[in-house]
Amino acid sequence: MAVVVTIAAAVWVAPAAGATAAPGSAPAVPAAVDQVTPDTAAIPRWLHQLPPQQYTTFNGQHSLTLTPWQGQHVAVLVPDARSAAVMPKIVGALDRAWSYYRATTGRVPSADRAINGRLPIAVVPDGDTCGAGCGWLGSTGIEIAQPYFDILYNGVSNQGLYDQVLFYELGRNFWFYTDQLTAPDNNAYRDAVTTGFAVLMRFKSMAAAHAPGAPFNGTPFTTFRSQVAGLIDVYESDPTKTFAGTLGADLSPGAYGGSDFFASIMMRLAARHGGQTFLSRFWHSVPGRGTATNTTAAVTNLVNSASAAACVDLSPVFYQRWGFPRPDGTTTPRPAANTVPEPTGHC
Repeated sequence: MAVVVTIAAAVWVAPAAGATAAPGSAPAVPAAVDQVTPDTAAIPRWLHQLPPQQYTTFNGQHSLTLTPWQGQHVAVLVPDARSAAVMPKIVGALDRAWSYYRATTGRVPSADRAINGRLPIAVVPDGDTCGAGCGWLGSTGIEIAQPYFDILYNGVSNQGLYDQVLFYELGRNFWFYTDQLTAPDNNAYRDAVTTGFAVLMRFKSMAAAHAPGAPFNGTPFTTFRSQVAGLIDVYESDPTKTFAGTLGADLSPGAYGGSDFFASIMMRLAARHGGQTFLSRFWHSVPGRGTATNTTAAVTNLVNSASAAACVDLSPVFYQRWGFPRPDGTTTPRPAANTVPEPTGHC
């Protein structure tokens, strides 16, 4: 049974049956952040610092007193005093990222948890959530461990650079495609695609939000993004690599993991078939596909949605050049990538 707890302006609802949360990436832990008493006169009109409120962690084990900084679409709940010069930058960037997710997917998460209709992002003690960050799939609610929020806060305050965790976790709340793009017969592929959405949309939403990225585990953010984007080139350069040995097993053909490989595939398709227009058309198309009962059907939905978004049949790319399973489950050996021309769309 769902349990609703109302405290001041916050409403917290137990997640719907089947809702899950997933961890984000974990950069290095920073030094302690400087805590500054807010200059309330500097808070912009669209940002409201609400009175402290009680917040219960996702795991239900702790009740915390947090102060919400409420933006237009998100509310960031912090346990301590923060600068009114920095918090509007963070909340504003997350608001813009939220708007990008909404425009690209055409949907908003179900409001199982909200503060005045805003998506809540709570800063919790390290170890009290499922990783550096944690977000519910398809419904509102994100937690970030205090050390990783401090990375974000310090980066914005000192260098104007944004750590990626919360932009990634928005990709959990905006994930609506489990039925069409994943299937119960292959958890590895399910994880690669589900997390791959968050990896892809992390990059895209930060760019749309004009939030320059901070280094990722010591790698400059632009280099990191290029490394992920280039994974499809690693795959194409070696015809012995297979779907089953990479994406189907949640593995990368090069660095990082299967989720990064999925993001790379989508980045390449977008680059060749309309950029942001392709991505919007793709994610708007997916919900109209049938429920996939196995991974082959999920791949078919992927190919059909990509073809619809590109306004051209992309089957040769998926089934020949990349060796993905065809609708009947068969695969064929991959030829040299340059022998399979890229179809030209007509959008």
